[in-house]
Amino acid sequence: MRHLRCFVAVAEELHFGRAAARLHMAQPPLSQRVRALETALGARLLERTSRRVALTPAGRALLPEARALLARADALGELVADAATEATRPVLRAAVTPDFPAEVVAALQRAFRGGDALLELTPRSPAAVRRELGGGELHAAVVRQPAGVATGEVALTVTARLGALLRADDPLAAQTDVAPAELGERVLVRPEDSAGTEDLLAGLAAHGWVPAQTAPAPDAEWARGLVLAGDAVLLTEQPPAEPAGLRWRPLAAPLTARCSVLLADPALPGAAAFASAAREALVDAGGWTPPSRRAEPPAEGWLG
Repeated sequence: MRHLRCFVAVAEELHFGRAAARLHMAQPPLSQRVRALETALGARLLERTSRRVALTPAGRALLPEARALLARADALGELVADAATEATRPVLRAAVTPDFPAEVVAALQRAFRGGDALLELTPRSPAAVRRELGGGELHAAVVRQPAGVATGEVALTVTARLGALLRADDPLAAQTDVAPAELGERVLVRPEDSAGTEDLLAGLAAHGWVPAQTAPAPDAEWARGLVLAGDAVLLTEQPPAEPAGLRWRPLAAPLTARCSVLLADPALPGAAAFASAAREALVDAGGWTPPSRRAEPPAEGWLG
């Protein structure tokens, strides 16, 4: 690598004196290394005269390959240093429930990069979050409220207006907003193992709708599939982007959704960074409203 570095410097400067100054070395050892490289390769790389230095055909062929090899050699040091640093960083094990959109998950991963701890983020059902946060397997989580988690500390709670996600060809999708009573005979899609189902049903009943049937969904993709399949509705916050074939319309009722960032122990390495990253992901990518910017009074009914 040292011999190649000397050759590249001379090839780019086409002057041994300038190349030696660039490499912070004397000219004689520089010339010796270039000659040693030529001997090892069995070809002249440079034409030298008293007036000029020029590349031979062999030297011109070697130059781009030598640059690439040196770049890879330089990158090896950074790669090893990064790996050594990561090996000593503590791991923060965190979870999000599967009904959060991909945009929020991706933003959370990006926002946490470069911190003092490594983020190990996995999807977990509400039941698993309750169990693992209390048992120490999880250090943090982002969950919808009410979560029914008896342990840990609520680091942040954000809110969002509740709306109806409908098929694009549903007549209600053409309206500006949707009153709960207008949902009629539609099936209510609900998150699987949700601790808030009873609160949701009570809030809807207070505003004129008692769904005749509910359908559990293990994750966001399944929920959207149920809505696309027929006469079903998912009540949720406004998605970052409307899925193909679906439309979101706000409910004409004072119902809000809430979600929280939970920390098993705020003193754990990376816990504060996770809370900050989750706030950024939920607000900027997910469109949730942080407490300091809440525009509405506490809403009635479900999760308000």
